[in-house]
Amino acid sequence: MLAEITQLLELQLIDERLADANARRARLKRERDRLRRQIDEERASVAASQEDLSRLRHDSRMKNLGVDELDMQIRAYQKRLDEGIISFKEMEDLRTKILSERGRINQLEDEALSMMDALEEKTNAQGEAESTLVEREAVLHRQILQAESEIEETNAQLHGLAEERSRAADAIPAYLVTQYETLHAKHADPVAEIRNGTCTGCKLRLSGITVERARGEMGVVTCEHCSRVLYAA
Repeated sequence: MLAEITQLLELQLIDERLADANARRARLKRERDRLRRQIDEERASVAASQEDLSRLRHDSRMKNLGVDELDMQIRAYQKRLDEGIISFKEMEDLRTKILSERGRINQLEDEALSMMDALEEKTNAQGEAESTLVEREAVLHRQILQAESEIEETNAQLHGLAEERSRAADAIPAYLVTQYETLHAKHADPVAEIRNGTCTGCKLRLSGITVERARGEMGVVTCEHCSRVLYAA
């Protein structure tokens, strides 16, 4: 095999390792960002639940206030009925109002009790959710730190590979590096093996002359279909 082909294959191997490392870094960054979004989403969920709880507390207070106000109104009617000098019609009207308001207050008291039960249940659930959130955040933060550590390791690996690539490219004739870079912009494998008379890059059949030239190491040979640099193993 031509020395130039060996050098190009080494360069291609470095580029494959660079591509793998870049893909790994991109995956790690996506995972880190997903974990950060998950923290934000879980915080938002607990915050929304807290807002619901605050509204329920307010509604419960207002319901109990309504019960108290209605009770005071009934007492006022009863006092007027017991102590006031009123006509028979007014007396009947007050009795009707008292009866009606007592029906209302019974309903309001039932609603207030039901709301207080719901409030207690939601308060307990909120406490559990907030405790769980603290634990979840601790786990997610550890996972984020792990991802960031692996990103730093991959950055160091990429830096080392970039230096290795630079040295490998410097050892290859400039015209071949230019040819390789042009092909690499289109293909992940600018250098391809000839296998069974076929270019393993584009999978197309090669002419006999091309195959013979590659096997005879008659200079750098390229595929007539995809222009990849060819070699015969």
